[in-house]
Amino acid sequence: MTETLTPPAVVVGADSPLALLFDIALEIGTQGEDEQREDAKTAALDHVWSHYPDTLGKAVDEDDWTGRPAHAGAGLEPCAVAYLDGGWWLHHTTDGDQERDVLTLIAPCTCGNGYVDTALDGEWGLLEVLNDLRATDGRFPHNSDRPDCHSQHLRAWGDTRP
Repeated sequence: MTETLTPPAVVVGADSPLALLFDIALEIGTQGEDEQREDAKTAALDHVWSHYPDTLGKAVDEDDWTGRPAHAGAGLEPCAVAYLDGGWWLHHTTDGDQERDVLTLIAPCTCGNGYVDTALDGEWGLLEVLNDLRATDGRFPHNSDRPDCHSQHLRAWGDTRP
């Protein structure tokens, strides 16, 4: 016969060690939106300065980055974005396990109706993308198989620039 265990009813006193641990866990384990923004911006700067020192590290200033908090309901981690001009953006975040930085270049499509993104993999990969985009005046070639151009809704990040 299998017995179902009923957990004992535990009443935690306000001054008990367990109550104090619960309060500490709540305080330490929860990051506010301002902290998330700042941490996302710091992570982006660290990644760019470490992995793109001769390109983005020289071209993108600290003030160009804007941190964004997580959107738990959408499954989005905190991130940082930087507007580069000409409709180009950088987007930095970490994968869900916080183990790997993900830097994405977002640029307009040649069709003029959307944006295309590409994940960057180091300075040489960035240089290759830049050289390819130079031939198309800074626009990703349109893929007619995907009429939406992988459109990114940049205004959803709250930036008012075009």
